[in-house]
Amino acid sequence: MLAFSSCVKIYSPKIEGADLNKYVVSGQITLGEDTQTVNVSLTSSINKPTYIPLLGCTVHILDNKDNTFPLVDMGNGDYSTMIDPKYMVPGKAFKVVVIVPDGDSIVSDYDTLSVVPPVDSIYYLRKDIVSPVPYQSKVGIQFYLDFKGANSDSRYYKWNVYETWEYHAEYPLEYYYDGTVHHIFPPDYSKFTCWDTRKIPEVFTLSTENLSQNVYNNIPLQYVDNKTPKLANGYSMLVEQLALSKEAYDYWDQLRINSTQQGGLYEKQPIVIKGNLRDITHPDKEVLGFFGAASASFKRIFISQVPGLTLNYVIPCTTIVLKRGYIMIPPSAYPAALMASQNGPLPIWLSQICVNCLLQGGTNVKPSFWPN
Repeated sequence: MLAFSSCVKIYSPKIEGADLNKYVVSGQITLGEDTQTVNVSLTSSINKPTYIPLLGCTVHILDNKDNTFPLVDMGNGDYSTMIDPKYMVPGKAFKVVVIVPDGDSIVSDYDTLSVVPPVDSIYYLRKDIVSPVPYQSKVGIQFYLDFKGANSDSRYYKWNVYETWEYHAEYPLEYYYDGTVHHIFPPDYSKFTCWDTRKIPEVFTLSTENLSQNVYNNIPLQYVDNKTPKLANGYSMLVEQLALSKEAYDYWDQLRINSTQQGGLYEKQPIVIKGNLRDITHPDKEVLGFFGAASASFKRIFISQVPGLTLNYVIPCTTIVLKRGYIMIPPSAYPAALMASQNGPLPIWLSQICVNCLLQGGTNVKPSFWPN
């Protein structure tokens, strides 16, 4: 009895061959953005999920006034174009047509541009998240958004959130060793300050359809804890507020629900999400994704310091004390950075990440929107 009750059997779903390589089309017309992009890819194995871009497609966007806008293959599955804003007014509808290299034609339903209100305000509050699990509690800040729309504006919303933060290397490059000790004076600060920008992966949606007014406050966005260096030297958040059609909202809200499921034993089954694309060459083939039309408004917030928040993050810089001298540095590590002092180099070998902020994934080109 005990042996049978404790047995756990791995479940491997049987996936038919036709389901292994479905087409995935995603993108939207966005009033407020300069470039319009559609992405075309293939699904991958559930055991080895990976992104498979589909190259060599012919992609067009069409509106309901018989205007056609061809897209250019930018590589990596992205197809882009610029559309004159005079063609993009609320009330107009757009669809996408994709002809894949195998000859199949994929077409979306028309989706209509709605009116978007401006973002009213973005702000944060100090918030600690207590967990019953040891070492799982969080200390940080929670971002929120308020908006106030007219009753004639859209009632369906999605928010894309982009964060940018400034970070520093631990030291400028002043001394290095490549068989000989070299001194750089003045010290090289060109790779001391960097910036990184990333899109928050969470899906944020809201409908005011059942509210008497098209107004909502305290919409929670992302949480940033104190175990990251993001808040150390300056942090910026850009919010893109999108006004959607009801069909587009339903699609993205279902994605949000699926993405927030925790996968516990008693969780609900994931929702089967139906997009608005179909393969008209082979109607029996399912196409994943959604092509929509949205109007966008933007707002940015900057943070330099958070009162009452002590940061507690791990510094990636590592050091090695050269107890036996420079002979401890292998030629494969040349040029090796050395820690500097007022009296010259110290016998301490710095990892490259200590003096090169680019190795943390960002750029040393200051963003045009960054404050002085």
